[in-house]
Amino acid sequence: MRTLKAIVLLLGIILIFSMLLMVFLDSDNDGISDLKEREYETDPNKPNYLLAYALKKLPEDEALKFKSVENFNESSKGLVDLYSSLSQDKRSSKEVNELLNKILSDNRVDDLEKNLFDDRFVNPTLPSIDNLSWNPTRENLDKIYDINVTFIAKDNKTPIAYAELHFVPVEYYYMIEKYGMRPDDYPKVFPPDKERDLILTPVDGKFDSLEERFSVQIKDIVGGREYRIIVSVKDLAGNERIAEVRTPYIRQYENIGKLLYEKGIIVMSGYEPFKMSGIPRKDDDPLLGRYDTIDDIVLIKHVDWATGYGINVFLLDSQNHWWPEMKDKVFNICEKLLSFNQIKVAWGIGPSKRHFVYGEYGKEIPEWAIDLKIPENNGTFLMLVEELMRLANNENYFKIDGRSVLYIWDEGAFFNQEDTYKAVKELFEYKLYLIADWLPRIPTSPSDEYVRFLLEKYRGNGLRIVDAFTGWIGFHRVGLDTEEYVKNYEYYYDKQLDMWKHFTEEWNKDFVVPLTPGFDNSYSWGGPQIPLPRGIEKFAKRLEIALKYLDARRPMLKIDTWNDWGEWSYIEPTTKEDFSYLEIIKSFLTRYIKS
Repeated sequence: MRTLKAIVLLLGIILIFSMLLMVFLDSDNDGISDLKEREYETDPNKPNYLLAYALKKLPEDEALKFKSVENFNESSKGLVDLYSSLSQDKRSSKEVNELLNKILSDNRVDDLEKNLFDDRFVNPTLPSIDNLSWNPTRENLDKIYDINVTFIAKDNKTPIAYAELHFVPVEYYYMIEKYGMRPDDYPKVFPPDKERDLILTPVDGKFDSLEERFSVQIKDIVGGREYRIIVSVKDLAGNERIAEVRTPYIRQYENIGKLLYEKGIIVMSGYEPFKMSGIPRKDDDPLLGRYDTIDDIVLIKHVDWATGYGINVFLLDSQNHWWPEMKDKVFNICEKLLSFNQIKVAWGIGPSKRHFVYGEYGKEIPEWAIDLKIPENNGTFLMLVEELMRLANNENYFKIDGRSVLYIWDEGAFFNQEDTYKAVKELFEYKLYLIADWLPRIPTSPSDEYVRFLLEKYRGNGLRIVDAFTGWIGFHRVGLDTEEYVKNYEYYYDKQLDMWKHFTEEWNKDFVVPLTPGFDNSYSWGGPQIPLPRGIEKFAKRLEIALKYLDARRPMLKIDTWNDWGEWSYIEPTTKEDFSYLEIIKSFLTRYIKS
């Protein structure tokens, strides 16, 4: 009996030991018992270190997702670490499990897959877009037709997987509300251009790298506006980076004015730095609406239009008679015009009751004249010129023979100018070219007794210092006693040009031919008068006459004006006349070049 009890005890011990052995036996020494391996349906004789690692980090049901992974290295361990770092809710999400199942589908985990999971769910990092830029690839006379956009996309974890580019025309609907531009005129001012949406391929033809280079052609750009270049890049994890650059204004028209300038043909037009809401208008409105010239888009649109039809110089009215209120504004406008690098600019300066003493204290000098012998007047003139010409060194400031141009409007109001003009030229080391707007109105001739008197006594010596002569608004005489001259204006205009061109040549000066589309300021700041009629046919006839008198040695035409809406002398596009005046200018100048 005692022996039987010992045998039973021994068998029990053996049984318990066997059971314990079955529970703790780990045949492959991977840290998972054979019993559990059988439960997990894994091979107890084949180590599964990753599963053992996952079981320490995750609940059993989640750890088992990794049971078939064959490699145990930093990549597979890192994936387990990343997965376990997520919240329970996140680990249970569809998107996490879809990507995890995809990664584990081949029973291996590599560094790229680990980084992909990290980049998407744990530590997302956006790709970068570097060196986004563009360059013209087809351009003529400042008009850009095609461009090439380049950039580099980079990511420090997962490969770049997708890129797209949007080339978006900028719209300026604010001009409708702000300036009253008519909606129907908007497409005339800003010609429609389609948005380009492009799916991109890297330069090397495939997405397979942490860094990809892109090069994109944009062709047949309409222009007449700025454009937004918007680039979107995604890495393999779906992280997206968006970058944008904005082009400067791309011209609508080729710069015909530049072509003329290079051929030595100067076509000037007076430019008024007005805020049009405060300027009276007679019977029409600017196509741009009642704009303010301080607006960058207004300025560059004017430059595009003017130079696109042959004008190459703006004579910018300095508004010195409204200084100091207007001073900062006109300098700002001048600096902007110069910065466009598409048109030449010269200052215009003239009489000002704010700054000059008129008459000679009741003596011989007329009350409408300014005697520059008066020290105050001399000093004021020098001060104004010195202030204006600090911008004259700019490469786009208008120069003739290397000398910066200063246009003196209504120069006939200045008497005894010799010493002042000499001082001005000395101030700029004789690198100043003066244009004097003084030639008299129709029908005054060089032989007129009063003209000869003024030249001999008060003005002749000063005029010998200047470099060029011109007149204003095509020599039109303003008043109520001008019916004959207005009715037969083209005849008298031709005659006046002939007389005063010969006079100018006799004085050995350059002749700047003045031209105007029409004139009337009775509705603004002028008195009663007979208007000089506007009209396309009339302007064409006047331009034809004007071109006859251009000096072949130095052809210079001055159109009065680009945008003086207070005097009915504008040629810029309007709501009624559209581009008709500019079209005539371009047509005649094109023929002039050929001839």
